[in-house]
Amino acid sequence: MRMHQTTLYTSMFRVDDEMIVNFHIYGSPGRSNPVMVFARADEPRLWATLDRAFEQVWNSAKPLTTDPIRT
Repeated sequence: MRMHQTTLYTSMFRVDDEMIVNFHIYGSPGRSNPVMVFARADEPRLWATLDRAFEQVWNSAKPLTTDPIRT
């Protein structure tokens, strides 16, 4: 898990060859926004675009620590 300062309009969770994407819609609570699952094999171009975005955020993020001194 990592923390980032990037403004995102989706939450993306990558699991093996699937990506779960929760779209953030302005003015709508998270529980009301659409969630879609994309498989690499079914949507290779969309997967590549989402994966590039995921990697850019991941690479700029800092690892989350469980250091009890840091709050």
